[in-house]
Amino acid sequence: MEWNNEFRTQRRPWSSANYAKGYYREQYIRYMDLNNDILFTYKNKFGEFGVTASAGGNIRYHEYTMNDYRGNGLNKAGLYQLSNATQVEYRLPKPNDNQVNSVYALANFSYKDMIFLDVTARNDWSSTLPAHNRSYFYPSLSSSFILSDIFKLKSNNLNFWKLRLSWSKVGNDTYTYMLDKYYENSGFVGSVESPLLYPNPNLKPEMITNIEGGMDFTLLKNRLTFNFTAYQNNSKNQSIIIPMLYETGYNKRIINAGELRNRGIEMTLNAYPIKNKDFSWNISANWSMNRNKILSLPEEYQGKPYTMASVGSVVFYDAVVGGSLGDMYGAGLLYSPDGQVIYDAKDGLTAKSTEMKKIGNAYPKWRAGLQNEFRYKNITVSFSFDGQYKGIAYSHSHHKMSEQGKLTHTLAGRDNPGGLIVGQGVVQNPDGTFSPNTKGIPVATYYGDYYRRANVETNSFDTSFLKLRDARISYSFPKSIVEPLKVTDITLAVFGRNLWMWTKFPLFDPEAATLDDSTITPGIEMGQMPQAGTIGFQVNVKF
Repeated sequence: MEWNNEFRTQRRPWSSANYAKGYYREQYIRYMDLNNDILFTYKNKFGEFGVTASAGGNIRYHEYTMNDYRGNGLNKAGLYQLSNATQVEYRLPKPNDNQVNSVYALANFSYKDMIFLDVTARNDWSSTLPAHNRSYFYPSLSSSFILSDIFKLKSNNLNFWKLRLSWSKVGNDTYTYMLDKYYENSGFVGSVESPLLYPNPNLKPEMITNIEGGMDFTLLKNRLTFNFTAYQNNSKNQSIIIPMLYETGYNKRIINAGELRNRGIEMTLNAYPIKNKDFSWNISANWSMNRNKILSLPEEYQGKPYTMASVGSVVFYDAVVGGSLGDMYGAGLLYSPDGQVIYDAKDGLTAKSTEMKKIGNAYPKWRAGLQNEFRYKNITVSFSFDGQYKGIAYSHSHHKMSEQGKLTHTLAGRDNPGGLIVGQGVVQNPDGTFSPNTKGIPVATYYGDYYRRANVETNSFDTSFLKLRDARISYSFPKSIVEPLKVTDITLAVFGRNLWMWTKFPLFDPEAATLDDSTITPGIEMGQMPQAGTIGFQVNVKF
């Protein structure tokens, strides 16, 4: 059993935004996860065949409860207690518990320790699904072949060669309490209100199908190891919440729909270019990429985007057939046929469009890492780099600091006569042609409009980066010093983390994300603090 109790408070002083008389909130959160397992295992060998089989079951019960007290307004400034609140709002905890019963079996077969086959099967019954769809079955097959042994290819140059192939299905249930209509707690004490989500008593489990293949090589007397993996995941019957017309008495409903595909490649390399008694050099590298594609959407969205999430009613994560998860949409600039920004001839501000445009994707095209370790006798030096290529992030801080003239690019135009600046671009003439923009406007007005909060395009940037993630220098004392002290090892080390970064991202850190309730949304920077660099000294003693 895993049991968690958490106490949270939120405080707002007098005269803060939206809370003239202050605000105080207390939350009491209880989390429990209870697992009951039973497992039987059988193992035997029949000549050159080996068999290991297991069968068992699991009952998992999960419960989450939150009591929420909100004090709207404080009688006395600076005294954060519910008894000091002018008005206390209490919401009874919503039910949020579920149970999954499972039975499963797995078997491992081997032949001459060269060919291996793993078979699994599992069936779940989830309380979040209706009785007629509550049971769902999912199996898997995975195999590996030691080709270097099968074809007798072992030598000093090729030490090991393995082929891996697998196919699997994985089932998932859905959100809790989505099958029937449940009244929700109201802000008025002792009352309830009708829910805004229309339930679905026919929900189905989501199924994910995975196909994967790869190879492992060990070469040059185990000095070089290389691993390669390619995979494809297809997800069907995802639980999706879509909007409804308010005239129905609801504003959203839950359905099963959509198909999503992920394809990717992962590679790792480990090598010892130099290795002898006194000196060694070990290098490790990894590279991965994933391509995501939306294959289908609910019928209601044929030819239309489905907004999966939004932040601040500015950035929208729209799903479009043929697009990808992480596609970011929002307001942007308008351009003439030759690529120049269009301005409004009357007010000199950027021309506004009523349509959202795709700004980019929050996820990078690929990620990579590189680690080096050098050892000379008792001294070890190691450091690692990692980074990513492409991906974008919308920066709320960039909007706010540009609007307030706190970034260097807003210096342009401040010394102009009359304090006016002319936007570089064109205006559209009544006959549809374009001519250079000549309308001058105050500098503050120009930057406030060009980098306004809603202009996602001008506040979004490439998140490519390269970081010196960590570095370490250590010295291990020789045995002649260590053994008389009755210990086995003493090591002194100096280390650092987040020591250097290269990026074109204009704010603190391109690894940006924001927390929306309990969901981490990538590609959004909202007042992020600079990442802390760490330098330290370490002593390790082993007995």
